[in-house]
Amino acid sequence: MKRMMNFFLPAVLAAVLSLPGGCGKKEPPGAVVNITGPEGLSVGCGKQVFTKPPFELKMPPGSYLFKFTAPGYAPKWQSVVLKDQEHRRIAVELEPALTSVLVATRPAGAELVMGSRVVGATPLVLELPLGSFSGQLRMPGYSERAIDWRVDDERPRQIMVNLDANIAKATISSIPEQAQLFIDDRPVGATPYSGEFNEGKYRIRLEAPGFLPLEQVLTLNRGEELPKTYKLTPKPGGIDITSEPAGAEIFVNDVKQGVTPCTVMNLTPAVYRIRAVKQGYDVGKKTIQIAAGFSDSIRFKLVKSTGAIILNVQPAGIHISLDGKPYGKSVAESENSTGTKPILIDSVAPGRHVVTVSHPRAMPSSRDYVLEVQKEKVVNRKIDVWVANCEIKFKDTGRVELGALFEESEKAIFFGTEPGVRVEIDRAKLEWVRKLKIDEPAGKPESSEK
Repeated sequence: MKRMMNFFLPAVLAAVLSLPGGCGKKEPPGAVVNITGPEGLSVGCGKQVFTKPPFELKMPPGSYLFKFTAPGYAPKWQSVVLKDQEHRRIAVELEPALTSVLVATRPAGAELVMGSRVVGATPLVLELPLGSFSGQLRMPGYSERAIDWRVDDERPRQIMVNLDANIAKATISSIPEQAQLFIDDRPVGATPYSGEFNEGKYRIRLEAPGFLPLEQVLTLNRGEELPKTYKLTPKPGGIDITSEPAGAEIFVNDVKQGVTPCTVMNLTPAVYRIRAVKQGYDVGKKTIQIAAGFSDSIRFKLVKSTGAIILNVQPAGIHISLDGKPYGKSVAESENSTGTKPILIDSVAPGRHVVTVSHPRAMPSSRDYVLEVQKEKVVNRKIDVWVANCEIKFKDTGRVELGALFEESEKAIFFGTEPGVRVEIDRAKLEWVRKLKIDEPAGKPESSEK
């Protein structure tokens, strides 16, 4: 082949030199070659180099060796055999020219990140095309460094970077101690905790039973030794409070909180004084300590601080007052009964009390009774009140008398005008006998009987 190329080469060059883009002396062309490629393409044929397109070479048949070059690309050699009257098109594809770049750091071992990809650890040799490049050097304990470089030719080059130490020390404590510590959501143990950190910001979270979780951002600077203490906020506690009997007013540290049964919430950890107050009962008192985040319950069994009075007042319809306060009337046991129902006056404070019974037709019309009441004791008292329940009118004198009718028959009645008086009166002497209802006033007869 070499002999053939030596034979044809002078003729080719003569043809090219005699024509635009030709390569040799003027001779009838045997073949035509059209060459295209990247910008800046140069075509070498023997000793001739063509740099200006279009590359259309008229060449005698034969074998040729072409050299293609372009800025930023590796040279390429291509052997071509041309036949007579052949029209050949060659599209040249060149590989980018690569340059060796050594990236090194002090100390070694830093990761080189280009774009979003880790390409290796220093010292690192990269085969790169011409152009501009950038990356990030990362290494635990050292500051992250950005680097930029440019490859302008195929000569190997070296990039050396000195890394700066990036270590900070921190001691993290908490109140209370033994809180679980999370750094950037990673559990690292219980407080107090000491460790080395890269310069930067960290998410700190502390958790402890009975306390609200605490989250903070901790910023550490290079070379810093930082002691940091965090105080956790206790979770509020609560108390469920009941009493026997229910309905007691509850005071927590002298502040009313409700009526039993009740629940007192949102109490910070502390010692609290609880009082249960209900009329007629001794004040219940308790002291309780609320721990962080925990609830408790207490029950008061209240002791009566009062006594009671049971009154059996005869007859029905008598007005009753206690210490000047009206308390109602005596009531008949049944419609046809002369007996009355007992009257219970409960929750009476210990001491002397005045029971007053009265009726417009009583004699006297009002009377007081002093009763001594003791704590948790019952005072029973029977009270008979003399009340006029009848009016009579004598025939001979027309005199009307008001009194009590005790008994009666067809011939006589037993009648008294005052307590302790009881006389028999012949019905023949009376114009009429009028029985009075308990609430009916005297002196206005509505009906009478002989």
